[in-house]
Amino acid sequence: MANEAVLKYLTDTNRPYSCADVTVNLRGAFSKSAIQKALDFLSENGKIKCKLYGKQKVYAAIQPDNVAEGDNDIGDYDNLVKKLTQDIADKNSALKTVDASLKMLTSAPTTSSARNQIEDTKKRLQSLQIKLDILKSSTEIVSAEEKKSILSAHDKFLREYRKRKRISSEMLDGVLEGYPKSKKNLLEELCLETDEMVDFKLTTIVT
Repeated sequence: MANEAVLKYLTDTNRPYSCADVTVNLRGAFSKSAIQKALDFLSENGKIKCKLYGKQKVYAAIQPDNVAEGDNDIGDYDNLVKKLTQDIADKNSALKTVDASLKMLTSAPTTSSARNQIEDTKKRLQSLQIKLDILKSSTEIVSAEEKKSILSAHDKFLREYRKRKRISSEMLDGVLEGYPKSKKNLLEELCLETDEMVDFKLTTIVT
C-alpha cells in the first residue's frame, strides 16, 4: 500500500520531501493523489513530520533512534528553504528588470536600422547645408515663398534628426545597462560614431 511505501521511503532516506518529490522518487508506483493521502494519513497519525513553507508542505520521517539529530536536520532544512526562498525572490526581481529592458530594446529599431537612419539623416542635412551655404552666398533674391519652403524643410529634417538621435541614444543606453564594458568600447565594436566624435554641428538659421 502507499502508506507503507511512503513511510519506508522517508525513513530510509531520512530527508524532507514534498509530495511531488516523493511521487517522482517512487517512480510512479502510486499516483500523486495517493501519495498525498498517504502523507496526510502518516502525518495525522504521528508517523512523520509535516512543515509548511509558504503554500508548500514538506514531510520527513520521525527517526525513533535519533530524534535529536532528526530535529537538527529539520532545522538545517528550515534555514536552507528560507535561503532558497529568498534567492528565488531576488532572481524574480532581477528577471523583471531584465524583462523590462528587453521589451524596451525589442520595441526600438535594430542597431543596423538605426545606424542606417542616422546616416541617411546626416546625408540629407549635409545636402541641405550645402544648399543653404549656396543660397547665403548668392546675390540672387529668394522669393518669400521659396524661403518659407526652405525653412519648413529645414525644420522638418531638424525634427527628424533630433527624433532619430533621441531614439538612438535611448537604445544605446538600454544596451549599456547589460554591457560589461564602457560606452566607448561598445561604439567601437559597433563601428558607430557620435556627432561629437565627427565634430558634427547643426547650423541655426536666422530668419
